[in-house]
Amino acid sequence: MFNKPATKPVLESSNSTEAVQPLKLFTKPGVVLLFIGIIGLFLALQLLGIYLFAPVVFNDFPLTPAQRFGMGSFDGTVTSYSMIFTLVALLGIIYAIVRGRIHRVSSKASAKIVDVKATSSLRYAVADYLGLKPFPMYVAMGFIGLWLLFVIVTETLTYILDKDPTAFVDALYDSANPKWLLIVTMVIVAPIYEEVMFRGILWSAVREQFVGTKGAWVATISTSVLFSIIHFQYEFYEMSVIFILAMLLGYARSRSGSLYVPILLHIINNGLAMWMYLIVT
Repeated sequence: MFNKPATKPVLESSNSTEAVQPLKLFTKPGVVLLFIGIIGLFLALQLLGIYLFAPVVFNDFPLTPAQRFGMGSFDGTVTSYSMIFTLVALLGIIYAIVRGRIHRVSSKASAKIVDVKATSSLRYAVADYLGLKPFPMYVAMGFIGLWLLFVIVTETLTYILDKDPTAFVDALYDSANPKWLLIVTMVIVAPIYEEVMFRGILWSAVREQFVGTKGAWVATISTSVLFSIIHFQYEFYEMSVIFILAMLLGYARSRSGSLYVPILLHIINNGLAMWMYLIVT
């Protein structure tokens, strides 16, 4: 079901063609720390964004720190600015982390070998690790088809169970000025940084700990669980639907070998949800 991990740089013996273990950027304890650090950073950046931009939006009177968080968290304009701030800061930090680990691990590995050809195999870009690479269009179309099936099933259940998963958007949308900025951040900005986090650095860090397809399975399940948990603004049913969506996104990451496919699916999913919200409000 899952593809084997994409080819990664390997160490080769200077006098044989036998390959040894591929380079790993993180150890297993390092992966645990990475999960804690990335999620903590994500939450901290969102709170920092609210703290920084609340006074800009509510500039008629001074705000205490408690008022910044309390009023800003439910304001669509502040939330929009905070999400854009999170996108820029988070992507920059993730890039720096991966680049730093590549440099450190490659330097240690290259110090152990003298063969020029083997050393050249250690040149590993951030884009390779995060899966920022082209993908076949037929693969994307296939996953869009799977996503449509997911939407049909979950929307039917949502209707039968009389659930309203977008209720929390009301306060944000009513207070957003301009409203298009909130729409753009929820449909495009949030999917980009969420996918770089979950199906990018975290997924890759877990996958490289295992041999074969097991890594893709463990990476997809673990990141999907965490992805659903951080959407704590929803109830259990909605979080279960988000978990299934995350599993689909992780499957797309594995089968396509590209992070762009889950980003595309995530944007389409959020776009449909926003369109459905707008036509009924």
